[in-house]
Parts: sequence; C-alpha cells; structure tokens
Amino acid sequence: MTLSHTDQERSSDQELIELLRARGQRVTSQRLVILRELRRRGRHASADQVLAAVSSDLPGISAPTIYATLELLVELGLARKIDVGTGVSLFDGRTEPHQHTVCRRCGLVEDLDEPFEVVSLIGAAEQHGFRVDRAEVVLSGLCRSCAA
Repeated sequence: MTLSHTDQERSSDQELIELLRARGQRVTSQRLVILRELRRRGRHASADQVLAAVSSDLPGISAPTIYATLELLVELGLARKIDVGTGVSLFDGRTEPHQHTVCRRCGLVEDLDEPFEVVSLIGAAEQHGFRVDRAEVVLSGLCRSCAA
C-alpha cells in the first residue's frame, strides 16, 4: 500500500513530534515546515535553498534557524548531511542507505542506489582504534551532460 503525499507528510510530522517530545524539546511550526520541505524536494538541498523554499510559509525565518533546524534533523536521524567536497553542506531527506555522485564541473549531486562493501574498510579503521559511526561513498567525476 502506497501512502498519499498527505499521509506521508502526517507520518513524517508525527515522527518528528515524537522524537522532539522524547527529548523534551519544543515542537515548532518551523521544524515541521523545514522537515516537510526537505522530504518534499526529494533532492539534496543547501541550507540557503531550504531557506528560499520555506520563506513564504515562514515569513521572517532566519538563516541561523534554518541551519540549527537542519542540524537537529540530522541529529534526530530524520535527514542526512552530505559533504560532497564543494564547501557547502547539503541535506538529504532520504535517510535510508544510499551513496552519491557529484559532478566536478556543474556540481550536480545525484543519489546512487547501489550497495557497496565496506566491511574491510571498517575493520581496518577499527584496528587503528577508530570507531565508525557510518560509511558513505561520494563518487566524483562528470555527469552525463558535462561529459558529452
């Protein structure tokens, strides 16, 4: 059974509400709208892009509020923060495991839904005393358009 957009939004809202309440934090309209926007996009977004997208729904919202909320969503496990080597962090509403490709010419970032084997890398890191929280691969190169 596929959830409708409204049902997905309600489910996403409810998940955020429960996580915030469990931590004794306030549920705010800003937090809900920002999470909805991140999930609605279905694409990676910078904090500035999220700010531009939600400013009509949240007049007067500031960049620091956007940044703080996105970081909170990452901390809660409702978003991923991605460093693709461009100097600007991107935020992804997709939290299930997936990798990313980034075009070094135009900056296009795309999801790559292919599993990769990291057991040996994690094992090597742990042998050197490093405790791995997560592993992510970002493939850099040229997108189809730029390669043409």
